[in-house]
Amino acid sequence: MLEMITTIANLGALTVIGFIYFAYIKNLRSMNEMKDSQIKVAEQNIKLWKDKALDLERKSPEFIEKQLSERIKIREDEILRLAQDSEEHSEKISSKNSEIQVLQESLNKAHEYRMSVSVYDSDERDFIEIPQSELDCKIIGSVCVDSASLLIGDPLYSRMDEQYEKEEFQVQKSMYKVVGTGEKFCTNFDDADYDMELLGLDTELTPKQMLSMGLITQEEYTGDLPAIDSSYIKGKCYDTEYRQVRHHSFLNGRVGAGISISIGADGVYPVSIESYKGSIQRIIIDV
Repeated sequence: MLEMITTIANLGALTVIGFIYFAYIKNLRSMNEMKDSQIKVAEQNIKLWKDKALDLERKSPEFIEKQLSERIKIREDEILRLAQDSEEHSEKISSKNSEIQVLQESLNKAHEYRMSVSVYDSDERDFIEIPQSELDCKIIGSVCVDSASLLIGDPLYSRMDEQYEKEEFQVQKSMYKVVGTGEKFCTNFDDADYDMELLGLDTELTPKQMLSMGLITQEEYTGDLPAIDSSYIKGKCYDTEYRQVRHHSFLNGRVGAGISISIGADGVYPVSIESYKGSIQRIIIDV
């Protein structure tokens, strides 16, 4: 019986001790949780005060001066770099501008040469090249056209005495026709001085060579005068085959007496001259 009472008493004591221990442990946990909360609050307060301190530091003159000094240093470095780049680029730009100037001068010279004309300088007693702008240009009159064509030639040839013509112009041996144009002309067969360029032929070839190449054909010629009435300067001056440019011939059939040019319409056309040092260089008919 005593043992049972002792056992019960011991169990009661252990139970009480257990309750006390459980309560103690619970109290410790509560205290730990409270301390954790206090630590978090303290950390937040510390962070808040740090932010306020940093903000105050940033507003301080020392901090502002430091920031400005750093920014000024960065800008100075940038300016120095840009200055070095600018100097290098200035040299390149100057070099390129010099090249452009040289090229422009060459272009101007080429343009002036293209626009230049060859004139006889009475002072130099020789032909020289001058810019077209140095020619004096003025209108001297007008020419009336009623046949839609202009005749350019020396008026002496149109009124030359027939007897003088027969004595002056030697009868040519042969008559030819240009295959490409149908134009006729007379010459001596081996004449190397004939101006074939007027007829659109190679000036280096003689009539004999052109005949062998098929550029011209030989026409029947009896030696009658005028040799070619259709192109004779005092003849009918008419070709059955229309051509915009017709070369007029002398009594013996050689071309060079004048040029007839079709301009397509009647009218009154101004005539101007270009002169150099008072000497006429070019005559311009503005059609």
